[in-house]
Amino acid sequence: MATTGPGIVGSVSKVADTYAAKPAAAASGEADFKDILNEAISRYEQIGDESAKGALELLTGQTNDLADLLISAQKSEIAVSLTVQLRNKAVEAYKEIMNMQV
Repeated sequence: MATTGPGIVGSVSKVADTYAAKPAAAASGEADFKDILNEAISRYEQIGDESAKGALELLTGQTNDLADLLISAQKSEIAVSLTVQLRNKAVEAYKEIMNMQV
């Protein structure tokens, strides 16, 4: 029977914190869509870089921690999925706006 340690729970919490809603413009009361999208893309790139770095360290023998690499790869996969879904929703909204009668 597999047990989950505090490391796995901490990693899952980090993933949740990565995409948690954060007030980008708390002073003005509203966040621009552009700022939110830029922040999401930068988080996506950061997660991808961490995953690539972990794979490189494993391949070069600098680490033997396969579990962290697999967790990092899963984070990267989730980030890709989220990014694709955001893109699809943005394209769908654009198409709806273009089809509106003026």
